[in-house]
Amino acid sequence: MKRVRQTPAGWQFQLLQNEVNYLRLLVGMFPFGEPPPVNISNADQSPEAAERESLLGESLAEHRKQLKQFARKFIAGQKWEQHENGLLLTLDAESRETLLQILNDVRVACWHALGEPESLGFPDASQLQSMTQEMGWRCALEMAGYFECALLEPEE
Repeated sequence: MKRVRQTPAGWQFQLLQNEVNYLRLLVGMFPFGEPPPVNISNADQSPEAAERESLLGESLAEHRKQLKQFARKFIAGQKWEQHENGLLLTLDAESRETLLQILNDVRVACWHALGEPESLGFPDASQLQSMTQEMGWRCALEMAGYFECALLEPEE
């Protein structure tokens, strides 16, 4: 994934077909798992705190719904156009931010699914046959990070 143009209106990125496939697959994973429960405070058990948690939970659910709608449209290809060396992805500031939120959600969900490890070093070779699903989560986590870095790469 390579940024080919940046204007005040937004960004254009050139992707090879396999990168497009991976990016669509990652975005299609959203939402990955259930959102964690909303807990503003462990100490405050008042009715007001419960009401604030409820309102925050509703707000987060609505935001997640909007992200899911974006993800469906993104996968459908409305932001893509054919280019001589692959496809061009055109994003305005809001779409770029939304895509970053989705990719980050997928990364965090994969990290949770892996048991929230402090290090994501290579697993022991003797464990590889029994960890097919874990390897998928690791791959998705790394690929989401790759795309996030490409989206955030500073201008040269």
